[in-house]
Amino acid sequence: RRFTARTMSTSKAPFPKAENEKKASVVIVGCGAPLRSMGWYHAAQLLDDDRKPCPSAVLKHVVEPWYMSDAGKLSPGSAEFDEWRADLEKSGGPGVGFHASVEDVPPPEEGENRMGIISARTADNPHLLSECVKIGCKTIYLEKPGAPTVAELEDMRDAAKAAEVTVLMGFNKNVSAYLGRTMELAARTPGSNVTFLHNNAYPNTEEALGECFERNAEGMLKNMAIHELAILVTYYDVTVNNIAEVIADKDFSTCRTLKGPSGKDFTDFDKLQFKIITKTGKEASVAADRCGGDDSVGIVTDASGNELGRFFMPDNDAIAATPMLEKKYPGAMPYFFAQDPDYAVLKEKVAQQCVGGKIPDGVATIDIAVETLKVAEYLTPILQKQLLD
Repeated sequence: RRFTARTMSTSKAPFPKAENEKKASVVIVGCGAPLRSMGWYHAAQLLDDDRKPCPSAVLKHVVEPWYMSDAGKLSPGSAEFDEWRADLEKSGGPGVGFHASVEDVPPPEEGENRMGIISARTADNPHLLSECVKIGCKTIYLEKPGAPTVAELEDMRDAAKAAEVTVLMGFNKNVSAYLGRTMELAARTPGSNVTFLHNNAYPNTEEALGECFERNAEGMLKNMAIHELAILVTYYDVTVNNIAEVIADKDFSTCRTLKGPSGKDFTDFDKLQFKIITKTGKEASVAADRCGGDDSVGIVTDASGNELGRFFMPDNDAIAATPMLEKKYPGAMPYFFAQDPDYAVLKEKVAQQCVGGKIPDGVATIDIAVETLKVAEYLTPILQKQLLD
C-alpha cells in the first residue's frame, strides 16, 4: 500500500479561510505510524492541498523519535513510516524536515510563528513540551490528557507561562457541531437536562475489556471520558471545589476487576453514567460505554425526563464525507474520518491564535486541562465507592 503525500479529491469541505496570509509554522512531535496514529493524521490534514482544511497553518517539521531511532527501525509501522516519508520527499513536498528529536529542529526564522503539535505518549509529554518551548514554539497544541498526573500538568503549565508560551488542548469535542446543537437546544428549554454520551466499540468479553483496562490503566475518566469532563469544566462551571453532588446511575453503570494480558488485576468501569450538580446550580450528566458503539451523543431531556433531542458525532455532514476520506486514506482508523471536521477546526483555531494571539472561544486551555484532570482524579474513587458498596 502506498501512503502518498498528495492525493486528489473531488469534493470540497466548507472550512473557513484564513483571515490573512500569515501562517503558523507547524512542528509535529510524535508522528507515529501512517493510517494508525493521530500525529500522522494531523500531518495528513496539513498536507491536504485539495481541501485545505487548515489554511492558517503549514507543516514545516516532523519529529518522530521512535521510528527514526535504531530501536524503532524494525518495529511494526516503521516500514510504512519510511515509505510515507520517502513519498513526501520524492514529491518535492512543502519543504518538510524530518528529525529524530525535538532538539534537532532548527531555530525559527525571524518573524516565524512556530506552533508545536505534541501527539506522543502521555508519559513523554512533560519532556516534549519543555523541548518545544526551547525551540521557539509560541503556541503548543497538546493532545489530551496532557500528562499522567495533575502535578506534572501543573508543572508544564507553569513552565509554559514563564516562557510566555500558550498551550491549548486537543479536546476536539469542545468545538464540535454536536456539542453546539446540544447546548443550543438546552438553552432554549428552561429546566432541561443534558447528558453527554461517549461510546467505544470494544467486544463485550472479559478478555477484550481486561486488555483495555490494562492498556488504559489510568482509568476511564482519565482517558475515554476525559473529553466529556472537559466539556463540563469548560461550559458548566465544574471544578473540584464547585461540585456539590455526584450521583452514579447504578442501573447503567458497572465497575469490574478483570485480568489484563499480564495476569495482573485492573479495576475500572466498563459502563458509567453519573450526574454532577454544582454549588452554583448547574448540572449535567456524563455517560460512557466501552462496548456501546462508535459514536458520541448529546441528549437533551425536559424536567420530567422526556427526550427532546439527541445530536451525534459524527453528524450527517461527517458521514457524507467519509467515503471520500476512505478513498483518500484507505485503511486509516475509522475515527479519523468521524472526527475529521473537528480535528481540522480545532487546529485552524489554534493556528489562528498562534498568528493573531487571541484565545479562540471554546478551545480548552492547559488551565482547563489541569482542572479536568483534577475532576477525573476526584470522581474516580467516589464513583467506584457508590457502585461497589
